[in-house]
Amino acid sequence: MAIFHSHIFDNASGSVGNVTMCKYKGKSIAKGKIFFKRKKQSPAQVIQQTRFKVLSDLSYHFYAAIQAGFPRQSWSTARTRFIGMNQNAVEIDAETLDVTIRLERVTCTTGNLTPPAVEVHIRENERIVRAEWLRQPLSPLAKDEDDIFLVIHDTKEQDTLAYPLGKRGVPGTKEFPLHKDFTPANCVAYAFVLSPVNTRASVSKYTNIILE
Repeated sequence: MAIFHSHIFDNASGSVGNVTMCKYKGKSIAKGKIFFKRKKQSPAQVIQQTRFKVLSDLSYHFYAAIQAGFPRQSWSTARTRFIGMNQNAVEIDAETLDVTIRLERVTCTTGNLTPPAVEVHIRENERIVRAEWLRQPLSPLAKDEDDIFLVIHDTKEQDTLAYPLGKRGVPGTKEFPLHKDFTPANCVAYAFVLSPVNTRASVSKYTNIILE
């Protein structure tokens, strides 16, 4: 903005090019117009923005699982990590931008511990989930005291629940009722372990549910 004194422009107003002239408190003022030019996005940028939006929405569908998988972190931090580590779970067609979510690639935890060996059944008539897990060979990446968790995700309800099962070193079976809003045929499962003594974890292992 500029203030000027000139008898030629004393009563001038309006715009010339990118300059607007007007009177303010008895003074002649010239103001430059500010133009913002939006940069055109590349196809790769559009695809990545679409992927981020899809994963951002998916994080809320997996809220309970993410909270269980990152128990020592804030929701904001855990959600950011979920989005970052699930990039390959979302496929986007470069021409149509159609989205395909590969649920078998989704993980709500990250780490190098050995995933647990868990088999999941649902008795449809009784709406009972039964999880069975085996003791695995011990190693630096598989310890008896590791805690096993089961995640049930309803693909239609777009909701998820997480259940603690037991210790990796003690094989067992656990039953619990299926959530009232979940449909057995729409459910998939994931299993993972957390170390109770530090922040180590396994990735979430996708598990097909056996309907009975």
